[in-house]
Amino acid sequence: MIRVALDAMGGDLGPRIAFEGALDVLSLQPDVAITIYYSPSSGLDLPAPHERLSLVSCSDVIDGDEEIVLSLFRRRNSTLYESLNSLATKTSDVVVTLGNTGAMVALARHLLGVIKPKLYPALIRELYSNPLRCLVDLGANVHCPPSMLVGFAELGAAYVEALSKETPKVGLLNVGVESSKGSMVIKETDRLLSNRDWPEYLGYAEGTELFSGEKNVIVCDGMVGNAVLKASEGLLSFLMNKFKGVNDVSSLFETFYQTERRHGACLVGVRGNLVKGHGCSDLSAMIGAIEYGIDIARADLCAAVEARLCNEAS
Repeated sequence: MIRVALDAMGGDLGPRIAFEGALDVLSLQPDVAITIYYSPSSGLDLPAPHERLSLVSCSDVIDGDEEIVLSLFRRRNSTLYESLNSLATKTSDVVVTLGNTGAMVALARHLLGVIKPKLYPALIRELYSNPLRCLVDLGANVHCPPSMLVGFAELGAAYVEALSKETPKVGLLNVGVESSKGSMVIKETDRLLSNRDWPEYLGYAEGTELFSGEKNVIVCDGMVGNAVLKASEGLLSFLMNKFKGVNDVSSLFETFYQTERRHGACLVGVRGNLVKGHGCSDLSAMIGAIEYGIDIARADLCAAVEARLCNEAS
């Protein structure tokens, strides 16, 4: 039985989509149980009883715009804290949240710990799944020295190996592929990655290589990654709306959106499986995030990544 802990309070649309999404997933996947962490102050009617659905009422909610301060770690009755703690106590196999990214990362590091000293957890997003292609980091870390970017390359490569039959081939996102281009941080990261046996490093990657080419793990700092991802998603949504009603073109965009797009990102590098969905997720995106969480729980992604990195270090 895959046990999902679902933080219902982080999304812009409130807990309703979490309740509805959970019931939809449960109706399709008989080997899944979901525990929803919610706040009764939301005032919504609770879902109908289900033998594989549990509800945990929490007195506190961490809002999306809250700053990361020490008091965050004392808010043990918040939906985010309690759902993550279920992972720490091994009463769940994966946590899915649409909530505050900074709070999620801070609490995950605090409650779960990291899989390797000095390795910073990173958010990984699948740009598409067949063949698997990933972007890392998406916003878990903003100020990144070279050693942190090297760690992102390791996490991305281990992710690809764990979830596919692809050989990870790393590219470092830069303003050009010429050796003279890039900041001192990028140039030093390039030097460090070039001197490693694993993962295989193919050098700098330009923005045009995000969705095509040999490199299937694209590494960048969290600010760049977040901007790139949201710009790409914004362009896709713009084009879908622009060509809405134009039969062949519209159906092509819709097919790509529905079959190639993973809903949410995976926080890799902590001792647990964790999916962060968009705060603006609608019902279909909520369902997609839950299904993504189930997929990585089935693969026991955290254990696979930890084993790969520990094997590399030995």
